[in-house]
Amino acid sequence: MLLFGFDASRPCWRLLCAALVFALPVSLGLWELHTNYLNTLSKQSESAAGRALTLIELMLDHAEENNRNMFPLLNYPCEAALFTMRKRVVLAPFVRTTNLVVDNGVYCNSLLGKVNWLDDSVGYSNGLLRLLPGNPVLPRHPVLAVRSSAEHGAVLSTIDREYIKIMLTLSAPARGEVLLNVGNNWLNHQGELMVRDPKLPTLATYDLKSSRYPLSLYAGMDIPSVWRALWQVRHLTILMLLGFSLSIALLVWWLLGRPRSMEGELKRALRAREFVPYLQPLVSSIDGKVLGAEVLMRWQHPSSGLVRPDLFIPQAEESGIIVPMTQLLMQTVAQQLSQWQQRLPTGFHIGFNISAVHCRDLSLLAECRAFLDHFPPGQLVLVLELTERELLVATPTTLALFKGLDDMGVLLAIDDFGTGHSSLLYLQQFHVDYLKIDQSFISKIGTESLSEHIVDNVIDLGTRLGLALVAEGVETQAQAEYLRGKGVDYLQGYLFGHPVPLRQFCNERLPQEVTAQPMRG
Repeated sequence: MLLFGFDASRPCWRLLCAALVFALPVSLGLWELHTNYLNTLSKQSESAAGRALTLIELMLDHAEENNRNMFPLLNYPCEAALFTMRKRVVLAPFVRTTNLVVDNGVYCNSLLGKVNWLDDSVGYSNGLLRLLPGNPVLPRHPVLAVRSSAEHGAVLSTIDREYIKIMLTLSAPARGEVLLNVGNNWLNHQGELMVRDPKLPTLATYDLKSSRYPLSLYAGMDIPSVWRALWQVRHLTILMLLGFSLSIALLVWWLLGRPRSMEGELKRALRAREFVPYLQPLVSSIDGKVLGAEVLMRWQHPSSGLVRPDLFIPQAEESGIIVPMTQLLMQTVAQQLSQWQQRLPTGFHIGFNISAVHCRDLSLLAECRAFLDHFPPGQLVLVLELTERELLVATPTTLALFKGLDDMGVLLAIDDFGTGHSSLLYLQQFHVDYLKIDQSFISKIGTESLSEHIVDNVIDLGTRLGLALVAEGVETQAQAEYLRGKGVDYLQGYLFGHPVPLRQFCNERLPQEVTAQPMRG
């Protein structure tokens, strides 16, 4: 499968695609869970601040009501007002002490009686509320002072921190806290008074100001690791997400690697330029010198490795993909072989197998001309080898094609001669330069007299027609000696060299110094 210009069936791309398919839903899912979790925490903070504000305002309402009830006592001396003050403090919810204030000084305390304490009204927020670090009885015991001004003085009630601690603790979210802020002072749920630069929670914070009193409630979370906390509350969801993503990734891995139709796979391989040239030497039967090479197509499959031509060439011919495959092969050979021009002998022959479907129009002329244009005139001889797997009909277009190829100097050979029904027909209809004796006959030399007679007849036919003869599949010295004795011009087979990549062939087979090596044709 070809996706976005690359072959997704390659193991590395399959792994990358599967990893992306796994990572994408995991990332999106975890991001969604993380976002929802933060939103949930924010809502918890908002709700906690709202609950705390309601409770704090309720305490302040009782304190203010108590102060108003004390206003008539401002006209009385402390000894006369003390009993009533103590009685009302006992009945007033949340109020710890009440104080009568005149001329900026506290003169009567419900607990201690007559006193003479300073009262700085400027330090109160809006003249109403103030967080104090303590009182003369408990100097390190913070209290919330509620001051209500009257015509002849003021009444000051205090709410103990223990009440505030309870309210803040009851309101706080499970993993967070709520703090009370009055002016520049803060009181946390542990009852600690913080005056400057308080250490406040920074996660999912919410600041809620009272519309009735000069105070605000600050709620937030104190979680060292959000992801760890998320795992603790959503581990089943996360495991399901990972399992789902892994299943999708494995499915993608399987789909990208499953077998496809041969035609589709060939088209994919063609786009990926996986068909590469291998060259097998063509030698003179007289002295064994390399006079040329046949270009054989190999498929460098990304996962299966090197694929033999008999496993894909027939399907390529049947589907018509063989034409662009051959065009790609000719372009590749021309580009790579032209880099070795200085070591190419004059008249060096390069042969390509051409199917019948490739000869149905004149485009082959332009392809051969483009191939030869990579080399100086006469340095290279192009040979087209016609196979007999498909019948080539002599139409006016076909005849014009071969006439143009002949005028261009392109030679024509009949490959696998003697194995099909069209060999003699080709000899009658087209100008042929070479006959290539099929390796199935060559392999029987010395073991079967009938095959030797066929070889002898093919050699005799070629000689009578004035055609050069090439023997394919020569694997033993005995076969080479027999063919040499019968006058076969050129030999090709494993005895002289296996097909190898073009670069390796040029390194091993081309001479260091260029000499002319003519071939009869």
